[in-house]
Amino acid sequence: MSRFVFLLGILISFSHCTSPVTPEETTDFETSIRQTAEDYFSTFSQREDWDKLLSFYRADLQFHDIALHIELDSLWQFERFYNWPDTGFHKLSPEQEHLAIESIIVEDSTAVARGHLNPFYYYGELIDSDWGMEFTIWLYFDQHQKIKRQVDWFEYGPEVLESVLARYKKQGVDQLPDWLNLER
Repeated sequence: MSRFVFLLGILISFSHCTSPVTPEETTDFETSIRQTAEDYFSTFSQREDWDKLLSFYRADLQFHDIALHIELDSLWQFERFYNWPDTGFHKLSPEQEHLAIESIIVEDSTAVARGHLNPFYYYGELIDSDWGMEFTIWLYFDQHQKIKRQVDWFEYGPEVLESVLARYKKQGVDQLPDWLNLER
Protein backbone atom coordinates (compact mmCIF):
# COMPACT_ATOMS: atom_id res chain seq x y z
CA MET A 1 0.00 0.00 0.00
CA SER A 2 2.79 2.44 0.89
CA ARG A 3 4.41 1.74 -2.50
CA PHE A 4 1.12 2.64 -4.20
CA VAL A 5 0.87 5.92 -2.26
CA PHE A 6 4.50 6.71 -3.13
CA LEU A 7 3.93 6.07 -6.87
CA LEU A 8 0.70 8.06 -6.78
CA GLY A 9 2.60 10.96 -5.21
CA ILE A 10 5.23 10.85 -7.96
CA LEU A 11 2.56 10.76 -10.68
CA ILE A 12 0.77 13.74 -9.16
CA SER A 13 4.07 15.63 -8.96
CA PHE A 14 4.80 14.95 -12.65
CA SER A 15 1.29 15.94 -13.69
CA HIS A 16 1.84 19.36 -12.12
CA CYS A 17 5.06 19.79 -14.12
CA THR A 18 3.17 19.52 -17.41
CA SER A 19 0.05 21.48 -16.54
CA PRO A 20 -0.87 24.18 -19.06
CA VAL A 21 0.22 27.74 -18.37
CA THR A 22 -2.62 29.99 -17.31
CA PRO A 23 -2.82 33.60 -18.51
CA GLU A 24 -1.76 34.76 -15.04
CA GLU A 25 1.47 32.77 -15.41
CA THR A 26 2.44 34.28 -18.76
CA THR A 27 5.89 35.77 -18.57
CA ASP A 28 6.70 39.38 -19.36
CA PHE A 29 8.77 38.06 -22.28
CA GLU A 30 5.79 36.17 -23.71
CA THR A 31 3.65 39.27 -23.30
CA SER A 32 6.20 41.34 -25.23
CA ILE A 33 6.44 38.62 -27.92
CA ARG A 34 2.64 38.67 -28.24
CA GLN A 35 2.66 42.46 -28.67
CA THR A 36 5.46 42.29 -31.23
CA ALA A 37 3.62 39.54 -33.14
CA GLU A 38 0.40 41.57 -33.12
CA ASP A 39 2.30 44.64 -34.37
CA TYR A 40 3.94 42.52 -37.08
CA PHE A 41 0.63 41.07 -38.31
CA SER A 42 -1.02 44.49 -38.19
CA THR A 43 1.78 45.85 -40.39
CA PHE A 44 1.51 42.83 -42.70
CA SER A 45 -2.29 43.21 -42.89
CA GLN A 46 -2.07 46.85 -43.90
CA ARG A 47 0.58 46.05 -46.53
CA GLU A 48 1.69 49.65 -46.80
CA ASP A 49 5.00 50.01 -44.94
CA TRP A 50 7.63 47.66 -46.38
CA ASP A 51 10.46 49.10 -44.29
CA LYS A 52 8.47 48.66 -41.09
CA LEU A 53 7.71 45.03 -41.96
CA LEU A 54 11.39 44.35 -42.63
CA SER A 55 12.35 45.96 -39.30
CA PHE A 56 10.79 43.00 -37.45
CA TYR A 57 13.45 40.63 -38.87
CA ARG A 58 17.07 39.78 -38.20
CA ALA A 59 19.52 40.00 -41.09
CA ASP A 60 20.21 36.25 -40.83
CA LEU A 61 16.53 35.28 -41.04
CA GLN A 62 15.78 31.63 -41.80
CA PHE A 63 12.64 31.48 -43.96
CA HIS A 64 10.73 28.45 -45.21
CA ASP A 65 7.62 28.35 -47.40
CA ILE A 66 6.37 24.79 -47.02
CA ALA A 67 4.02 24.55 -50.03
CA LEU A 68 6.43 26.24 -52.45
CA HIS A 69 9.37 24.30 -50.99
CA ILE A 70 11.48 27.44 -50.68
CA GLU A 71 14.14 27.83 -47.99
CA LEU A 72 16.01 31.12 -47.64
CA ASP A 73 18.77 32.07 -45.23
CA SER A 74 18.90 35.86 -45.14
CA LEU A 75 16.71 38.92 -44.99
CA TRP A 76 17.79 40.11 -48.43
CA GLN A 77 16.62 36.80 -49.95
CA PHE A 78 13.32 37.13 -48.07
CA GLU A 79 12.94 40.66 -49.46
CA ARG A 80 13.24 39.28 -52.97
CA PHE A 81 10.69 36.56 -52.26
CA TYR A 82 7.99 38.66 -50.50
CA ASN A 83 8.72 41.59 -52.83
CA TRP A 84 6.14 44.12 -51.61
CA PRO A 85 7.53 46.86 -53.86
CA ASP A 86 6.21 44.85 -56.85
CA THR A 87 3.57 47.11 -58.38
CA GLY A 88 1.47 44.15 -59.58
CA PHE A 89 -0.24 43.74 -56.19
CA HIS A 90 -3.33 45.82 -55.32
CA LYS A 91 -5.87 45.54 -52.54
CA LEU A 92 -9.52 45.90 -53.52
CA SER A 93 -9.55 49.19 -51.63
CA PRO A 94 -6.85 51.17 -49.78
CA GLU A 95 -8.42 50.51 -46.37
CA GLN A 96 -8.80 46.75 -46.92
CA GLU A 97 -6.63 44.53 -44.76
CA HIS A 98 -4.61 42.03 -46.75
CA LEU A 99 -4.68 39.42 -43.97
CA ALA A 100 -7.58 38.43 -41.75
CA ILE A 101 -6.06 37.03 -38.57
CA GLU A 102 -8.29 34.48 -36.85
CA SER A 103 -5.98 33.58 -33.97
CA ILE A 104 -2.51 34.21 -32.59
CA ILE A 105 -1.01 31.79 -30.11
CA VAL A 106 2.20 32.61 -28.26
CA GLU A 107 4.34 30.26 -26.22
CA ASP A 108 7.73 31.38 -24.98
CA SER A 109 9.47 32.95 -28.02
CA THR A 110 7.19 31.48 -30.71
CA ALA A 111 4.06 33.05 -32.18
CA VAL A 112 1.70 31.21 -34.52
CA ALA A 113 -0.98 33.03 -36.47
CA ARG A 114 -3.79 31.47 -38.42
CA GLY A 115 -6.04 33.28 -40.86
CA HIS A 116 -6.78 33.88 -44.51
CA LEU A 117 -5.90 36.30 -47.26
CA ASN A 118 -8.54 38.73 -48.38
CA PRO A 119 -9.14 38.97 -52.14
CA PHE A 120 -6.67 41.13 -54.07
CA TYR A 121 -5.57 41.94 -57.61
CA TYR A 122 -2.31 40.58 -58.95
CA TYR A 123 -1.36 42.08 -62.30
CA GLY A 124 -5.00 42.86 -62.97
CA GLU A 125 -6.29 39.39 -62.12
CA LEU A 126 -8.61 39.07 -59.15
CA ILE A 127 -7.24 36.51 -56.70
CA ASP A 128 -10.32 35.42 -54.81
CA SER A 129 -11.14 32.90 -52.12
CA ASP A 130 -12.57 30.11 -54.29
CA TRP A 131 -9.88 27.81 -52.88
CA GLY A 132 -9.74 29.23 -49.34
CA MET A 133 -6.53 31.27 -49.19
CA GLU A 134 -5.89 30.14 -45.61
CA PHE A 135 -2.49 30.34 -43.95
CA THR A 136 -0.57 29.54 -40.81
CA ILE A 137 2.61 31.50 -40.11
CA TRP A 138 5.09 30.45 -37.43
CA LEU A 139 7.38 33.20 -36.14
CA TYR A 140 10.37 32.36 -33.95
CA PHE A 141 11.78 35.35 -32.07
CA ASP A 142 15.21 35.93 -30.56
CA GLN A 143 15.85 37.52 -27.15
CA HIS A 144 15.63 41.00 -28.78
CA GLN A 145 12.17 40.25 -30.19
CA LYS A 146 13.42 40.06 -33.76
CA ILE A 147 12.17 37.29 -36.03
CA LYS A 148 14.97 34.79 -36.53
CA ARG A 149 12.92 32.11 -38.30
CA GLN A 150 9.63 32.09 -40.16
CA VAL A 151 7.68 29.15 -41.54
CA ASP A 152 4.80 29.89 -43.91
CA TRP A 153 2.03 27.42 -44.67
CA PHE A 154 -0.09 29.16 -47.31
CA GLU A 155 -2.93 27.59 -49.22
CA TYR A 156 -2.08 28.45 -52.81
CA GLY A 157 -4.32 28.13 -55.84
CA PRO A 158 -4.19 24.99 -57.99
CA GLU A 159 -2.19 26.71 -60.75
CA VAL A 160 0.55 27.62 -58.24
CA LEU A 161 0.74 24.07 -56.92
CA GLU A 162 0.85 22.72 -60.48
CA SER A 163 3.80 25.01 -61.24
CA VAL A 164 5.60 23.70 -58.11
CA LEU A 165 5.09 20.11 -59.29
CA ALA A 166 6.31 21.03 -62.77
CA ARG A 167 9.41 22.63 -61.22
CA TYR A 168 10.06 19.46 -59.19
CA LYS A 169 9.84 17.32 -62.31
CA LYS A 170 12.05 19.62 -64.37
CA GLN A 171 14.64 20.84 -61.83
CA GLY A 172 14.31 18.63 -58.76
CA VAL A 173 12.99 19.53 -55.32
CA ASP A 174 16.03 21.50 -54.16
CA GLN A 175 16.00 24.11 -56.93
CA LEU A 176 14.44 27.54 -56.46
CA PRO A 177 11.83 28.68 -58.96
CA ASP A 178 13.10 30.60 -61.98
CA TRP A 179 11.10 33.70 -61.01
CA LEU A 180 13.01 34.06 -57.72
CA ASN A 181 16.22 35.90 -58.59
CA LEU A 182 18.68 35.64 -55.71
CA GLU A 183 21.68 37.07 -57.53
CA ARG A 184 23.24 40.11 -55.89
